[in-house]
Amino acid sequence: MRLLPLLLAALFMAASAASSAHESTRPETPGSPTSSSRLELILPAKAPAQIDASMLSGLERRRVTAAGHDQPSSVWEGVALVDVLRQAGVPLDKQLRGRELAKAVRVTAVDGYLVVFSLAELDAAFSGTVVLLVDTQDGHALGADGPFRLIVSNDKRPARWVRNVVRIELIDIATLASAH
Repeated sequence: MRLLPLLLAALFMAASAASSAHESTRPETPGSPTSSSRLELILPAKAPAQIDASMLSGLERRRVTAAGHDQPSSVWEGVALVDVLRQAGVPLDKQLRGRELAKAVRVTAVDGYLVVFSLAELDAAFSGTVVLLVDTQDGHALGADGPFRLIVSNDKRPARWVRNVVRIELIDIATLASAH
């Protein structure tokens, strides 16, 4: 049980480090010239990849009706974050065991807001959590909240509903924990 506090501390440090590390390079507003309809996918030992609507078009589309932040329910449509990771070659399903269980996914918004999910939390073999990377709300493009947004419909609070997603990173918590 001593490992759990260490992993939680490492997740907190990873989130804090990401926020400060990207602070000087992130755009200030969604409509700024440096923002686009793409987001960056960063995986260990691979060059960063750009994700756009055409890359996501080959993945299964999913819909969920959900409401957050005292707003009326909306129909959100997009792809499961786990499917994006699977397509990029991240070990999931039966491959997700041992050291791979010490990995997390950090999602960053254009304004630096970020959230972290354990990799196992995203895998249906471990959890019922479905995290959608959506691009439409009620059949329309997201507008000021997009082009991509995370929806975690079974969270009791929508604090992990990240607007204007610009970066998805796979991080190794075991590496961070051993460095401190």
